[in-house]
Amino acid sequence: MRGKVPWVIVACSIVALLAAIYLTGHPPRPRPDQPGAAALPEPASDHHEAPPVTPALAPSKSADIPESTTDVEFRELQQCVYASRELVNAKHNADCSSYEGKPEYQQTLAECLNGWMNVRNRIAAAETALSQCDEADLGKRYFETTKEAARRGNADAQLCYLQGDFFSPEGAQIFTDAEIEEYQKIAPHYVDVAFKRGDWRIVDLLNMRHFHPDNRPVYRLEGIGDRDTQYKMTKLLRLGASGSYARSLEGDLQGMMHPDLVPSAALPPEMIKEGDAWAQQTYTDYFSGVPGLTESPVVCRPGPGRPGSLTDFVLPGGR
Repeated sequence: MRGKVPWVIVACSIVALLAAIYLTGHPPRPRPDQPGAAALPEPASDHHEAPPVTPALAPSKSADIPESTTDVEFRELQQCVYASRELVNAKHNADCSSYEGKPEYQQTLAECLNGWMNVRNRIAAAETALSQCDEADLGKRYFETTKEAARRGNADAQLCYLQGDFFSPEGAQIFTDAEIEEYQKIAPHYVDVAFKRGDWRIVDLLNMRHFHPDNRPVYRLEGIGDRDTQYKMTKLLRLGASGSYARSLEGDLQGMMHPDLVPSAALPPEMIKEGDAWAQQTYTDYFSGVPGLTESPVVCRPGPGRPGSLTDFVLPGGR
């Protein structure tokens, strides 16, 4: 990262050369003219065909395919972004001034001064990670690299792009109106291929419970916040879950079917029947052959990198 400008130039040149070689024999196809909605997949029929690939988007890569320069840059920038955010959060938690001079918070102050929530180690880990990062325009570079890695078929980048968690250091959303329009064209393909590869993360992403409209592009995905979508996603997660996580999901389902506080908010029986059928068929078609769940999947987070990269930095709790 820092001090790697010549390497970046060389790497970009290599990528450009490879792209030129590829495009010589594979002329680019036009992008869709109209933005689409990220519809939930239809259950597979008896006649299985390969899912169509949206023009200008590569199919998602298998995990055993070597990482490209773009993939490596995506992971390194992701580590840097999350380390930067963790440093801000840890320093905030380490600030004990709000408890000083208040007898009722004497015990809380003592715990804070003693380094509660492992803040000292968290700060040290984040600072070590950031020492390898070029923080100039970090948020914007992470967004652009994630978008490119996603376009090239990186499944992790596709999920991060769908989540849309890209902000400037000041907290401003990076997506422009034009980029949101592009998001609406690309997102349906990423949602579709995530379901078809049995990726639990897309199920969790679409299971957003609290719909607070804002300018984040994730709220443009079809069905986000709808009760029927929440039921379908919760039911699908439940089919793949075990242990305490399964019990938690079962409680969520019961709460939607038989709410105690507002009985009139119970889902209609036909919605439950339709949701159960969709979840069972989708699980059978795409998720029955993938590992199940013991906890809620995390849509986008830093993962293992290449040797010598920011592999030692992991967010507290693995999130």
